[in-house]
Amino acid sequence: MAAHQHSVDSNYDVDVLIVGAGPTGLALAAQLESFGTSFRIIDRQQNRPNHSRALALQPRTLEALRPFGVSAALAAAGHPARGLHLHLPGQTIPVDLSDAGIEDSEFQQLLFLSQAETERALASYLAGRRIRVERGVELQDLERLDPEDPFAGMEAKIQRMDRGIERVRARYVVGADGAHSTVRAKTGMDWRGSGYPGTFVLADLEADGVEPGVMHSYLTEDGFMLLFPLGRPATWRLIGMKEPGDTSEVTLETLQSIADKFTGGDVSLKDPQWISSFKLSHQIAEYFQSGSVFLAGDAAHVHSPVAAQGMNTGIQDALNLGWKLSLGARGLASEELVDSYDAERRPVGESVLHFTDRLFRLASSKNGLLKLPRTKVLPALAPKASGSKALRNRLFRTVSQLDTQYRGSDMVDTGETRLPAFLTAGPKAGDRLPDAVVLDHGRERRLHEILATPGFHVLLCGPGWAADTQLQLHNVLDRLSPWLSVQRLNVGSRLAADNPNEIQDVSGLAFERLGLSVRRPELLVVRPDGHIGFRSQGNDITGAVDYLNRLTTPSAANQPA
Repeated sequence: MAAHQHSVDSNYDVDVLIVGAGPTGLALAAQLESFGTSFRIIDRQQNRPNHSRALALQPRTLEALRPFGVSAALAAAGHPARGLHLHLPGQTIPVDLSDAGIEDSEFQQLLFLSQAETERALASYLAGRRIRVERGVELQDLERLDPEDPFAGMEAKIQRMDRGIERVRARYVVGADGAHSTVRAKTGMDWRGSGYPGTFVLADLEADGVEPGVMHSYLTEDGFMLLFPLGRPATWRLIGMKEPGDTSEVTLETLQSIADKFTGGDVSLKDPQWISSFKLSHQIAEYFQSGSVFLAGDAAHVHSPVAAQGMNTGIQDALNLGWKLSLGARGLASEELVDSYDAERRPVGESVLHFTDRLFRLASSKNGLLKLPRTKVLPALAPKASGSKALRNRLFRTVSQLDTQYRGSDMVDTGETRLPAFLTAGPKAGDRLPDAVVLDHGRERRLHEILATPGFHVLLCGPGWAADTQLQLHNVLDRLSPWLSVQRLNVGSRLAADNPNEIQDVSGLAFERLGLSVRRPELLVVRPDGHIGFRSQGNDITGAVDYLNRLTTPSAANQPA
């Protein structure tokens, strides 16, 4: 599919116009492509940046990128976060991160990898499908196609450096164009929050005097300095704070003076590949959607780089949105499904904003009261806390974004169950589907790998399913057939004959992690973003059919032409 493929609806030139070709825009383009949705992706920059602030991929992001075949290559190229050295006044506390307790994912550690490498992998995926990012193309204006109907699509006025002005009619427009989003400004969506005081520096460079392969965090009364094992284009990424009132250009000498202040002269810096200074803020859009216009990534929320959340949250914004727009463009999405993007992702953005803000203020504040946790409490508690595996695991599941859930969303539901929800084991509707190694046609595969094709996946789990249940579901949901997979999941044995009609859980780990029983049937509907949309006990498929019909049946007024 070419990027210029036209919408099948004559009212539009294209179904989705993506403004911004950073990791968020590229991930959205990849998902739209997997559904065969027409789109264009534009970016005002002539060339893809070689340097960027983001430097890490979380396990959940690697899972979410699996359908595009890039996760394994990214994992191989990155550097796992195996340890943290917490440098406090008078002591250094090593924290083991190699065993983070992430057993229900193939990707079990934070991965240090430049944002440029992530963008390169996604751009390569798109190029392999003959999709071109239109660079040197800037959005000038946005207008509703129908002034009285904000959901009827938009006309975008774009400036091409090579061909002048062009107007594009799009069913949906997605602003993935960063913190200074033109899409957000033209749509009039409010930008709430404020900036942090002070100026911060980033640098990719070499350093002597630090143990290689682990993160280093230096915390003092003056604030913080961080060193991350990046690998390339340089061994280390430094993040630090300039002196208050210092407006001079940042040089290697500036960086060395910062390092001397926080390390007592123990660390020597050299060979900088890139140096940048910047201001930080914590801000979020009032809404992530206004009619046919959506915001994702930094256009929707910005926060400090603490805990490596920004790029990862943006990619997952894109992968929550893309399948909804794809189904909407085909007349296979209710208005509520398309509109659920804001309801599901804005609370996640707010949570990340609050989490990173608390961490950042604790690490950087010079207020006498606010810096007490850093200067007094942390040195007293850190030695014991760092030895608690349970505490480390709990924190890492939050940071890794594996615990992101949409339980309160109207786009998830629970059907028949014999027990109250609080007594049932395993993930609830809205939670991410845990992963495990299973047997598929006699070959070991990961459950997430089997469910990586675009669309909804129905898992008929346990015993008691009629032989024609899969056929029944396909027949009654015939209009969804290109985007519907129905499979059996049961406990199996390597000694028994292979059953080609079911996925076999030989180890029992899939059943355990999903909270299933070998004694009773249970049904799971997995959404295209890997979250459980519907869950019920028993072998009645009515609840699942009603759920899928509710999500994928638009009103007559919103059927595509």
